[in-house]
Amino acid sequence: MPTQARFGRRFAPDARDRLYHLPRAAEPSRLTQKTWFTRAVFDQGSTSQCVAYAGAGWLVAGPVNNPTPPPFEELYRDCQDNDEWPGTDYEGTSVRGLMKVFKRRGYVSEYRWAWTLEPAVNHILDVGPMVFGTNWYTGMMEADEHGFLRVAGELAGGHAYLVIGANRLRECPDGSKGAIRIVNSWGRAWGQAGRAWISFTDAKRLLDLDGEAATAWEAVPLPVA
Repeated sequence: MPTQARFGRRFAPDARDRLYHLPRAAEPSRLTQKTWFTRAVFDQGSTSQCVAYAGAGWLVAGPVNNPTPPPFEELYRDCQDNDEWPGTDYEGTSVRGLMKVFKRRGYVSEYRWAWTLEPAVNHILDVGPMVFGTNWYTGMMEADEHGFLRVAGELAGGHAYLVIGANRLRECPDGSKGAIRIVNSWGRAWGQAGRAWISFTDAKRLLDLDGEAATAWEAVPLPVA
């Protein structure tokens, strides 16, 4: 288990987001597996800035190779300035705050949401990574010998992380099939060089338990100043 659990995702549901759901594909993706490249595995240290770190990871992951993201502290404070809570005298921020910042800074022209797994998996397979914001449980602190996290134990906090891949054929330790590939922000010493698997079964549970997944609907490069 990490010496200090580091979280920071705050949840603020808004019914208006339902107008911007990822389109439900008439047919599942023809791909059974896909993992997008990522340039870096970050470490948020003792901060509560997981949302900013997950967002920075999204910016430097495929398929759009954006310029170097803003400094983490700057991005985090910008998220707090655009989230649902007044001031900055609190820890953490929301995934919605992050997406508002991305739109304001010109990284995206629009963003969309998923609250169930299938549209998220289709998007990851066909289009690109997503930022997940979910509960995090004590059974997820460390990956097992197969590189899997388990949704078990007590609620430890709210966390944001990058999902860079999905594999419908992946055999999971619980006997199920299918898993998503995540990149955490706890450094390369955690998990499999900073990465881990979550079974589709557990990923569905996480999204059902006040979870969300967000991404650009149309990603654009940052405008040149």
